[in-house]
Amino acid sequence: MKRLFSIGSGLFIYSIIPVLSWIILSFVLGDDRIANVFSICYAFQFVWIIFRCFFGSGANIRKEKEHDKNAVWNSILWGTIFSIIIFSLPIIFIDEYITFFGQNIDFYKIYVIYGIAQLFEQTLVQFIIEKLYFEDKEKLANIHLFSFNIINFLIVILLCACIPNTFVALLITLGIMLIYVVSLYIWQFEKFKIDFKFFKNLRYESSNIINALFMFVIYTFGYRNAFQAGEEYLLALNLVALCTDTQWDMLTARDTVAKVDIAKNRYNYKKEMRNAYFYTIILALSSVIMTFILVAFIDVSIPIVVVYLLFQVLDMMMDTYAIILGIYTQIEYSPALNTTLNIFTMVLWTILSVFVMSPYCTDIGRISQSIVLFVAYILIRFMKYKIVDGKLIVKNKNNKSQNSENREISED
Repeated sequence: MKRLFSIGSGLFIYSIIPVLSWIILSFVLGDDRIANVFSICYAFQFVWIIFRCFFGSGANIRKEKEHDKNAVWNSILWGTIFSIIIFSLPIIFIDEYITFFGQNIDFYKIYVIYGIAQLFEQTLVQFIIEKLYFEDKEKLANIHLFSFNIINFLIVILLCACIPNTFVALLITLGIMLIYVVSLYIWQFEKFKIDFKFFKNLRYESSNIINALFMFVIYTFGYRNAFQAGEEYLLALNLVALCTDTQWDMLTARDTVAKVDIAKNRYNYKKEMRNAYFYTIILALSSVIMTFILVAFIDVSIPIVVVYLLFQVLDMMMDTYAIILGIYTQIEYSPALNTTLNIFTMVLWTILSVFVMSPYCTDIGRISQSIVLFVAYILIRFMKYKIVDGKLIVKNKNNKSQNSENREISED
């Protein structure tokens, strides 16, 4: 439980500061529309997740399971290269990106460029953070998460308040934070050989990567539907997103603890599942409290807010069980089974989000996906696994290993 809250506290800072930045910037610059940039850039958070899983946690799991010390920094190199390419695309085609969401190009252009570039820098920092997590250096990881985000927050607010040209202020902020990222890379650098083995990282994170890829498509089209439904839906959606996004980011502490402990063969299923649900309930309640506090100060449709919030809370509760069983299945039992199941449910979510013409389409798709996964992993848990001394064990695994050994002996 202590590790959950330790990692979660760092993720809280990493998530809440960008949210607060957009809210406070809207006050400093005197335009409430600036806060909407958070939702316009929201889909690209899943690009951040893809890179974090592929080149971050995937590489570190492979290092532990395959004893490949070269895996981490080789993956960081390739992750940096691919991040530069992918995050450059929406900036190059910024007019088309903003038009897709039906928003004003002249107003949002500089803010969306800054939002995408900020996500790029956060991605690079996350590669190092994942490395520190797997070295059991959560405190050091939290120090860097806190430092990077607080410095970024203070600089952008002060510069935008003092410099008349907002775009110049945002560019200076990005430049200063890039210096921080480069310094972090230099400090943590270890010698490595360049190779193409980073593709092996997919073995350990294929399911999460595919999920994030689908979610990028889902939120891109789903948010566009909400934006086009009218301002009351946009305001309600943005409010709930602001009050739940940090909690969703903090919930990845649950994932990180499971990945690290399973990779190091020290995972206690009963204890960690209990801790994960206690942690999830606390975060879900905090989302509810935050939402109704802000509703008192913002003119927004309460019924619409309640619907969006209910979807989020229910999803959090079902997601915890499915995520932990999914991680175990991915690493210890069958990556193919876990990936196939997630592809099927993500296709369901995508179809509902893209083709259901409703401002709630994204959440309808999401809750449908969560229900299917929740039920599927309950069945997998009782059909394929057993609990021995609190640990989750694949049924008949030892028998199969023993049979294999007996065959080898008889052949000799």
